[in-house]
Amino acid sequence: MIQDADFWEYLDRLVAESRVVIDRPRLSPHPRYPNLIYPLDYGYLQATTAIDGGGIDVWLGSLPERRLAALALTVDLEKRDAEIKLLLGCTADETQVVMDFLNGASMRALLVRREAELDFLRTRRSVRCFLARPVSRTILKRLIEVATWAPSSHNCQPWRFAVLTDPQARSRLALAMGVEFRNALLADGLSENEADRQVEHSLARIQEAPAAILLCLDTSQGAPYPDRVRQRAEYLMGVQSVALAGGHILLAAHLLGLSGVWLCAPIFAPEAANQALALPPTWQPQGLLLVGYPAKTPPKSVRRRETDIALFFEEQGS
Repeated sequence: MIQDADFWEYLDRLVAESRVVIDRPRLSPHPRYPNLIYPLDYGYLQATTAIDGGGIDVWLGSLPERRLAALALTVDLEKRDAEIKLLLGCTADETQVVMDFLNGASMRALLVRREAELDFLRTRRSVRCFLARPVSRTILKRLIEVATWAPSSHNCQPWRFAVLTDPQARSRLALAMGVEFRNALLADGLSENEADRQVEHSLARIQEAPAAILLCLDTSQGAPYPDRVRQRAEYLMGVQSVALAGGHILLAAHLLGLSGVWLCAPIFAPEAANQALALPPTWQPQGLLLVGYPAKTPPKSVRRRETDIALFFEEQGS
């Protein structure tokens, strides 16, 4: 793992210390094969050397942060060479497009991702502003599949998901929860104008996101217990399981070049959320994830030090 981190760190330094030159812009034809159209900006790192004698090849995506998240290893039988190509700031869709391009004609390519690096976890942000760009069904299905590998109590896998890409479905959900939210704000003593302002802001956030995933607990799952103490514990274990699945989704989305944010609104209006989508009665809403391509990535927030939040019970002399 330390060696892997060193490898990516050296590549980061190489990118940071080099100028990216785009000599084959997006949608331009290959200089020798006019039928080959470059799907993304393609170029090289100036003042570097690759195996073919030119600069190290670079694919440049649309993400604002030109993070090196992967590289492609290529073999070209016609040129009779093997190379590496760096993918900078590429979304999941763009990465797939690049790989489709590289795996054509006389070339084959293998994608090497960076996800093993622990520092990658530190770059996740809660993003609330997204580009007006849809998230493909393929990617959303991958997020749900990753969620199923989260741990759960007794392996009962009590998580259930309502995946909302239909704007009308998101509006129904937002409006239903908005009624409960407004009533709660008025009960807290806010004026009607201020309550309406906050509700409208919340509605817009949900309606404008490209996709939303409602996290639910299936209350029919879990072990039955005759006493209230263990019934409560079983319920909490189910809630924890759903939360772990939601965490998997957020990290997987980050890995694929998307961003997300966890909204707690459904837990304050579970019946309204359930009825708005006509979900099975045993599905209890726990949270709402908004997912999309980030329009703006927030700066990192201050985190508490591990020594402030953890007690370490260590063996004497260790």
